[in-house]
Amino acid sequence: NTVYGGDAGDLISAILARGFYHPPGYPLYTLIGRLFINLPVDSLTPAGRITLISLFSTVFSLMLVYLMLDTLVGKKINKPIAIVTVLTLSINYLIWLYAIVPEVFPLNVLITLGILLAGLKFKNAAKLKWLALGLFLIGLGVSHHHTFVLILPSVFILTYSQIKKISFSLKKTFFLIFSLFIGLLPLVYLPVVTKNNPEIIWGQADTISGFIDIFTRQVYGSFVPGPFISNSPVHRFIQLINLNYFVFADFTFVGYLLIIVGLMILIKSTIIEKKEKFAIFLALILFGPFFVFYANFPLIDKFLLATVERFMIIFYFLLSIPLYFGLSWLFVKIVSLFRRILGKRHELFIPIIIILFFLFPVVLSLKNYRLLINIKKYHIAEKLGIDILNNASKNSIILLYADTTLFNTQYVYYSNKKDYLNKIPIHISKISSEYYQKAMKKNYSGLIFEKKKDYNLGDFIKSNIKNYNIYSTDQYSFPPSFPYKWIVQGLLFKLVPKNYNNFLEVGKTIQSFWNTAENKNLADYYLTNRNHWFNYFSNDISKTYATGHQNTSYHYLSTEQPKLAFSHIKQALILNPEDLDSLFLQSVYYVKTNNCPEAEKSIIKALNKGKDGLYIFQLNQLIDCYKDVANKNRVKSLIKKYSPSSNKLLIE
Repeated sequence: NTVYGGDAGDLISAILARGFYHPPGYPLYTLIGRLFINLPVDSLTPAGRITLISLFSTVFSLMLVYLMLDTLVGKKINKPIAIVTVLTLSINYLIWLYAIVPEVFPLNVLITLGILLAGLKFKNAAKLKWLALGLFLIGLGVSHHHTFVLILPSVFILTYSQIKKISFSLKKTFFLIFSLFIGLLPLVYLPVVTKNNPEIIWGQADTISGFIDIFTRQVYGSFVPGPFISNSPVHRFIQLINLNYFVFADFTFVGYLLIIVGLMILIKSTIIEKKEKFAIFLALILFGPFFVFYANFPLIDKFLLATVERFMIIFYFLLSIPLYFGLSWLFVKIVSLFRRILGKRHELFIPIIIILFFLFPVVLSLKNYRLLINIKKYHIAEKLGIDILNNASKNSIILLYADTTLFNTQYVYYSNKKDYLNKIPIHISKISSEYYQKAMKKNYSGLIFEKKKDYNLGDFIKSNIKNYNIYSTDQYSFPPSFPYKWIVQGLLFKLVPKNYNNFLEVGKTIQSFWNTAENKNLADYYLTNRNHWFNYFSNDISKTYATGHQNTSYHYLSTEQPKLAFSHIKQALILNPEDLDSLFLQSVYYVKTNNCPEAEKSIIKALNKGKDGLYIFQLNQLIDCYKDVANKNRVKSLIKKYSPSSNKLLIE
C-alpha cells in the first residue's frame, strides 16, 4: 500500500497525472491503472490500488500455469504435485515481490502465458477461438511490454501445422484481424492523451515520428535495454553464469536440482509430443540464456541487479514445467520405495507423502515472508519523496533527475498535490523538450521557458530564479560567470547568489531538516534490520540518504563545526558502507579534532579499497597533523606507496 523503488513511482504518477510512462509508454497498463486508481476503496492509497494489477495478474498467471500443465500432461497429470508446483512458484521471492508492488512485469507475464496457452490449445484442437484469443493477446502484448515477442517462435512451432489445415474464408479472416485490432486499440491512448499536455509524458506521441520514437524506445536505443549495456563477449557469457545464480538463489538448492532433473525427464518423456517439447525448450532458452546474453545488463551495483531481476519473472514461470516433472519424478521414486518396503500397505502412506511435498512451498514461504513483510511495514520510498518536498521552502522549483529521487518524489507530489501547491517538481532531463515545456507552462502559468536554440538548465534558471526558490538533488555546474552557487540544505541543494555567506542560517536549516525528516532514523533501522528489509531498490534509497549525510557533514567540516559533522558521517557509513568518500570525511573529522591515528586508519582503509587523488591529498594532511618527525616520515612513505606515480599496478 505504498510506493516501491525503481520505476514504480513514475508509473503511478503518470496514471495520476493522466499521462504515460517511459517508452514504450505502456498504454494498456496505464488505461487499466486509470480504472484501478478510481476504485472506491478508502483503505488503499493510489499505490495500493495500482498494486492490485500486479496481484491479480500474478494470481491469474498461476492459474494459467496449472492449465498449461493440465494441457501438456492431460489425464496423467498428478494434481497434488501440480498444485505444489504452483504454490512453489507463488512464494518464489521474485514472483512474490512483484505481486505486491506496482510494476508492469506481472501483467506482461499474464499476457505471455496466455499466448502460450492459446497456442497449446489450438495445437490440440484447431478451433478458431484459440487462434483469435492468441491474436488478441498478441495485440495486448504490443500495447504493453515488447519482451512478450520471445514467446512467438514457440507458438509458431505449436500452431503452424494446424493453421495450414484451416481454410480461411473472408469471414474467418476478418474475425482474426478484428481480434488483433482490438488488442492493439490501447495504443490509441498515447496520441490522444498527448493532446492534453499532461505533466508526465515521455514524448510527442501525437505525431507519427514522435509515436514511432516512443514505441521503438529511441530514447534508450531500439531493441536495447539501455545505453549502459556492455558489448564485451566475455561479459555476455558471464551473464549465463549469473542466470544460474539467480535461479539457485530464488528456487533454493532443492528447487534448482529438481528443475535440472525435470529438464532431463522432460527430454525423455513420452507424455509430451516432440513439438511441444521443442516449443517449451525454445521458450526457456529465449527468455533465459538468450535474453540475459543479449540484454547484457552490467551487474555492477544493486540498482542494476534490481533492474535485471524483474526480467527473470517470465523465465521463472516457464521453469514451472520442468519443476513439475522433477517433483513428479521424486514423488514416483518415493512411492516406489514405500511399495518395495511395505507392499500394498504403501497406499496408506501416500497422503503423508503428499503432505511432505506441500512442506516445500510452506518452508519457502516462511523464509521469503521475513524478507518481504518489511516492505509493507516500512514506507521508506514514500518517506523519501516527502522528505525531498519538505526540504524545499515555499514557492520553489525542485530539479530532479535520478530515478530514485525523481520517481518517489513524483509519487508523493501527484498523490497529494493539494499539500504541495507551492512547489513544482521538474524532470531536469526533459527541460529542453518542447512537449515538456508545453505541459509545464499549461499546468504552472508562472514558469517561464524561453524560445531559444540549445535551451539548457542555465537558461531555465535565469528565467525563473527571480520568481522561485530553486532547489536540486544535484550540484549542477555552471560557467564561472554564472552569478549563483549551490548550498547544501539536507537532501537538496539551494541556489543562492555567489556572495551569500550566512552559514549560520544554512546550519539551522540543515539541522531543522534532519530533526524532522520522515526517514531521520533510517540508519538505526538499517543497522538493526539489514538482513530483514533489504532488497535491491530499497538499497538505492539508503544510498540517497547516505549522500545527503555526506553533503551535510562536508558543510559542517568546511565551516569548522566538526562535532556536528560526526553523527552524519557515521550514518553515511551505515547506510552505504561501499561509498569510500565517507571514510575520507571521517579522516577529515579526525584531523580537525587532532586524532591523527584514527584519521590515518580511515584514509588508509579508503585507499586500500579504491584509488582517488582526493584520498592521497588527505594522506598529505597527516604530515601536518602529526607533530613528531617519525610519524611524519612514516606518512611520507605511505604517500609514496599509494601515490599513482610510483605504483604501476595502481595506475592500471
